Amino acid sequence: MNDALDPTGGWAKATEETAKASKEAIRASRELGHFFRGPTGELVGMLEDHLKVARFERRVRLADRVRHFLAERGKDAPTQRLPLNIGLPLLENATLEEDDDLQDIWAKLLVNGGDADSGIELRRAFVSVLAEMSAFDVRNLAQIELAVKMNESVSNGVWTYELPARANQFFNGDPVRGDRNPSPEVEISLSNLDRLGCIITSLQTPLGPGYQQVNLTPFGRALIEACTR
Repeated sequence: MNDALDPTGGWAKATEETAKASKEAIRASRELGHFFRGPTGELVGMLEDHLKVARFERRVRLADRVRHFLAERGKDAPTQRLPLNIGLPLLENATLEEDDDLQDIWAKLLVNGGDADSGIELRRAFVSVLAEMSAFDVRNLAQIELAVKMNESVSNGVWTYELPARANQFFNGDPVRGDRNPSPEVEISLSNLDRLGCIITSLQTPLGPGYQQVNLTPFGRALIEACTR
């Protein structure tokens, strides 16, 4: 159907795609059932019922959090509509998210995108990048942003050795010391944030980038603003 002639504004096409996705989900459930012993049909039905209930519960919680964040702004409804190519994947990821803190981030992103006064330009990249981040990644990124914000004149970034508790301001002339290495868990998180374009490091080692000292990229700063403002 030509979108320009679609009186539903694209929702008819979206519904058709959802129906296709549901058929694929049923087919996938049946295939997964082959991994288990016992009556396959019963196992597939149990899996589908569990997924429906779990997603319903997460959808209800998401709606509650969205209402809460709207109320904080003195609003009871969005003031602008999101394009389907952003709104649908955002809702899909938000309703599937099991971590409450991370679902709150999705809810804030949705509220900011639907608020004409937020000053936020909601990008598709925000949705795809956030979908590849864990709650631990988000926490580390927020701590880095906080430390950078506390001293905007420090252009070389921040120390990461105390993450996720805090990021420490880096001052010109501070030596790079071995006792200031982030933990392996934090280093993996920072590597992912680097891969996603949220942070940058100027330190290089024989094994690749070093993450003792990092800085926000413009994209990383914009993502944090879109998820928190």
